[in-house]
Amino acid sequence: MLAPLMFATAAHAQDAAPAPAPQAEQPAAESGTPEILVTGSRITKAPITDQPVATLNSELLEQRGFTNLGQALLQLPGFGVPGNSVAGSQGSFGAGQTFANLYNLGSQRTLTLVNGMRFISPATSSIFGAVAGSPVDLGQIAPSLVDRVEVVSVGGAPIYGSDAIAGTVNVILKKNYQGVELNGSSGISQHGDGQDYNFSALAGYNFNEGRGNITANFFYDNQTGIAGYQRPTTYGGSRSFFGTSRRGSPYSFALYGGGQRYNVFTNTGMPMAFDSYPIIGGQAYDGITNAAGQALFFNRTGQLVPFQNGQLTGSSIYQAGGDGFAIADYSNFLVSSERYQGTILTHYDFSDSIRFNGEVWFSRNYATNTSDQPFYNYAGFGDAGDPNGNLVFSTANPFLSNADRATIISNLTAVGADPSTFYLSRANTDLASGSFRTSTDLLRFVGGLTGDIQAGERKFTWEVNGTYGRTISRTTERQIVTQNFFNALNAVRDGSGNIVCAPGYTNSAFQTFSSTCAPLNVFGTGRASKAATDYITGLATTRQLNKQFDIIADIKGDLVRMPGGFAKFVLGYEHRYESANFDPGAFYRGQDNGDGTFSQYGNSIPITPVVGSYYTNEGFAELDIPVVGPDNNVPAIYRLDVNGAARYVKNSNTSKGFWTYTGGATYAPVQALTFRGNYTRSFRSPAIAELYAPIGSIFDTGDDPCDARYIGQGPNPARRAANCAAAGVPANFTSNVADATVQGTSGGNPNLQNEVANSWTVGGVFQPNFIPGLTITSDYVNIKIKNEIATLSLTDLMNACYDAVNPGASGYCGTFTRGPDSQVTGFAEGNYNIGQETFRAIQTSAKYNLPLERLGMSSTAGVLQLDVNYLHTFRHYYQIGMGDLTKTAGGVGEPTDNFTATANYQRKGFGWMWQAMYYGPSRVSVNSADTVYQYPKVNAFVQFNTSLNFDVTPRFNFRFIVNNVFNRGAPFPYSLSANRYYDAIMGRYFRVSAGVKF
Repeated sequence: MLAPLMFATAAHAQDAAPAPAPQAEQPAAESGTPEILVTGSRITKAPITDQPVATLNSELLEQRGFTNLGQALLQLPGFGVPGNSVAGSQGSFGAGQTFANLYNLGSQRTLTLVNGMRFISPATSSIFGAVAGSPVDLGQIAPSLVDRVEVVSVGGAPIYGSDAIAGTVNVILKKNYQGVELNGSSGISQHGDGQDYNFSALAGYNFNEGRGNITANFFYDNQTGIAGYQRPTTYGGSRSFFGTSRRGSPYSFALYGGGQRYNVFTNTGMPMAFDSYPIIGGQAYDGITNAAGQALFFNRTGQLVPFQNGQLTGSSIYQAGGDGFAIADYSNFLVSSERYQGTILTHYDFSDSIRFNGEVWFSRNYATNTSDQPFYNYAGFGDAGDPNGNLVFSTANPFLSNADRATIISNLTAVGADPSTFYLSRANTDLASGSFRTSTDLLRFVGGLTGDIQAGERKFTWEVNGTYGRTISRTTERQIVTQNFFNALNAVRDGSGNIVCAPGYTNSAFQTFSSTCAPLNVFGTGRASKAATDYITGLATTRQLNKQFDIIADIKGDLVRMPGGFAKFVLGYEHRYESANFDPGAFYRGQDNGDGTFSQYGNSIPITPVVGSYYTNEGFAELDIPVVGPDNNVPAIYRLDVNGAARYVKNSNTSKGFWTYTGGATYAPVQALTFRGNYTRSFRSPAIAELYAPIGSIFDTGDDPCDARYIGQGPNPARRAANCAAAGVPANFTSNVADATVQGTSGGNPNLQNEVANSWTVGGVFQPNFIPGLTITSDYVNIKIKNEIATLSLTDLMNACYDAVNPGASGYCGTFTRGPDSQVTGFAEGNYNIGQETFRAIQTSAKYNLPLERLGMSSTAGVLQLDVNYLHTFRHYYQIGMGDLTKTAGGVGEPTDNFTATANYQRKGFGWMWQAMYYGPSRVSVNSADTVYQYPKVNAFVQFNTSLNFDVTPRFNFRFIVNNVFNRGAPFPYSLSANRYYDAIMGRYFRVSAGVKF
C-alpha cells in the first residue's frame, strides 16, 4: 500500500507508545507524562508495561508492499508458520484463510482482536479444517486501514478471555481521519508470475467542530496464484527430496535429485495383467511389457511406450526422476485470490462526558487452491472396482489402438490372465485437478457508548460495547462421481461404429454437469471430451456459517491515591455467544443408504455435518498500583508499579468455571533502566469442532515407527525396536501406510476440558540518556501448557504405543490395527486432553533513532533509524500422554535463531528502507539422530529487501519495492516450509505503488 510519506518505523519487539505511529518505549520521566492504553490492559498506564509488547507499524506494511496482515506478521521473529495462509498447502474448506501463530504454539492459541474487540472467525468446524478453534482470518482486514498491530506476549487471558495462551494480537485501526487518500500498487516476480494488483480508498470527515468523525475504507486486491510445477526445482516435481535409502546405506533417508516420481502410476495410465502393481523396484511386476521386458505406459497421446526408470531408491513405489508421476507438481505454492473489503468507522461525542463509537464491516473474499493431489486409481488405495482401486478395462475398448490392443492381449495370454480384461493405474489430473475455491462473506457491526463521571479529584469511566459478526464460507470443487465415471469408462461401438457408453448403465443419484453418458478416453492425458468430463464430474459445495455476539460492560477509574499516583481499577462483565454450522453438502455427505449410513459418491468418504454453539458469562477485574513515582524522589526507586488482573469464566460447554489471573510489576531504579516481570495463568476452551464433530471416516498416512526408515528414530530407538519386535513386526519392515493412506476414523470429544497454561516473563528496558534515541528491550518468555487438547494423528498414536515403557498399559496400541502381514489396516484418531507443551525463549529488540545533525551534518540531512528484532528459542517441545518429548525448536519451521534488521533513512521527500531477514541453521528432523538423514542440517538463510519512497509533490507519492533483492534461493537441502521460506521460493519480487491525497 502507498501512503503519504511519514516517519518510517520497522517492526520492533518493544512496548507501544501513545502516538498513532508508535515510538520507542519512554519512561515517565516527569509527572504529567501521558499515560496510554496498551494491549493487555484496560487501564491507561505508563508506556513501559510489565509484559513485552511488539509493534508492527503501517509504515512497514507500505515499505514491504504487504497485502495480507498474516504474511506481514512473519516480520516479527516470534511468529511461526501459520496453521493456514495464502502460501503452501491449504486446509480443506478454507482456501487462503490466514491465521497468526505466535511462538509456533498453534493458531488456536493466539487471540486476535481488532481495536481491542473480538473478531469473527471464518474457520471451518469440520475435522478436515486446517486448525481447531476460531482463529481470525487476517486477510479480511485491509492493510490500508491499519495504523499498527500490537502483540502482547503471554498476557491477555485475564483481560480478554480464552485463547490468549501464546499472547494477543491487537490490530489497531486508523481513526479521526480527515481527507481522501487513493492508493494503488502492482507486483510481479522475476519469473513473470505471481502478479498482484490492488487499490484502496480511504476517506474521512470530521464534523460538528471535531466532535464526530466518519471514516470509510475500501480495499480491492487481486492475486494470481502459483502451482508447484511453476517452481519445479524449489517446490515442484523436480526438486531434491529425501527418500528411502537403498540397502547398505548408513542413512535411513538419502537426498535424491530429479524429483520424486511414483512408478506405480502416471497421469497417462499404466496397464497391468493383474490387479497389482506395474513396476516394483524398477522392474516390471505385473505391468504390460514389450519384447525386451520393459514395462509400458501410455504416453500423452495415448500410445504405449517403454517406461523410463529414474534413479532407483530404497522404496519400491517411487524413484528419483524418470517417467513416474511427479507428485509435487500438483501442489499449491500461492493461492489465487480476489478480495473486496469495505469498512466504516465512526464516533460522536454527544457531550464532554458521553461518547459513541461504531464500526460496520462487509467483505467478500475469494481464494483458489491452485492445485492439489488428484483422484487416484491404484492398487494401494483399494481393490479393482473400488472407487480408488485399479481401473478395469475390456481389451475390446475402442479407444485402444490395434497395435496396443495386440500388445496387451499378448501379455495377458503369456501370463495366463484373462485375455479379455486388463487393469490400469492412473492419477487423473486431467479430470480432477484438486483445485478448490472458497468464498467468504463477512458482516460485522460494533457499537458502544463511553461515559465519564467526575467525583471530586477522581475520574471514573464506564463503557458498554457490543459486537455482532457473521461469516458465510462456501467451498466449491469439481469432483469425479464414481458411478458415472465407471459408466463412461465402459465404452463400446454401436451398430454404426460410433464409440458410446455401453447400454444398461444407471446414473448416479448425485447430479453431474450432464446427465447424458459420453464415453471417456483415459489412455494418455487431456484426451477426454468435454461431454465426457461433464458427465463424470459434478460441483461439490460446502457451507460454513459462523456467528459471534459479544457484549462487554465495565467501569474503571481512580481508586485511592498512592505515593506514585492514583491506584486504578477496572470491574466488568462480558457475555459471549458463538456458533458454528458446517454443512458438507450433498456430494460430501454421500448417498443415504436408509439405515443411518452413507456411501460415498466419489473420492471423498462421507463427511458428517458439524453443528454446535456455546455461551460464556465472564466477570473480570484489574488493578494497577503506582507504588512509587518519579516525583517521590525515593533513592534507588525511580518508579515502581504493581498490577494484577483476574477473570472468572463460565462456559456452557464445560462443567466447571475457570479462574484466569495475572500479576506483574515494573521497577526502575533509575530513569534509564526498567526491570519488569509478569506471571499469567491462561486457558483455551475447547473449540466447537473439537467437541461436537461426529465420529466419521478419514484417510491418513503415518510414519510407522516399526518401518525400517523410522525404527531408529524417536527419543529411545532401542525401546522402539524392542516393542516393535515384541508386537511381531518383522525386521527391515516396509510399512505401506508411510506412503499411501489407510482409512480410519476421527471425531470430536464432548468431554474435553480447558487447556491451562502457566506462563511468566522477566526482562528489562534500557534507554540510556547518554545515547538519545536508543531503546533496548530484552525479555525471557516461559510458557508451559498442560491438559493440552491434542488431535492425535496416526503417527502420534503409533509413536505413543511403541515408544512407551509399557506399551500394553499405554492405551494407544489399541487405537490402530495391523493385518497378518503387519500392515496397518485401520485406526481411530480423536481429540484428548492429554498433551503438554513447553516453550522457552528470549526476545530482544534494539531501536535507534539518529537525526544526522547529531553527527555534525545540517538540520536537513535527515534521520536514520535502525531496528533489530531477535528471538532465540531455548526449548520448545510437546508430549503426548506419558510418551517422550517431541522437540520442535530447531526444525525447519522453527529455527532456533531468527532476526530481522531494518535500516530506514528519511530526508524531506525521500525515503530508503533496507532490511535483512535471517533464519538460523536448522535440522530436517530435530528429533532424529544424524544418521537418519544423509544431510540432516539445513543451512542458515538470509535475504534482503528494499524500498525507495518519493514524495513527487506534497500530494503525490511513489514507491518502488524489491523483496529478496539478491534472489537468494532456498537453503540446502531444500526441505522447506512454503511460509517460512516464501520469498526464497517466490524469487525476486518487484512492486510499484502510487498514492494521492486530497
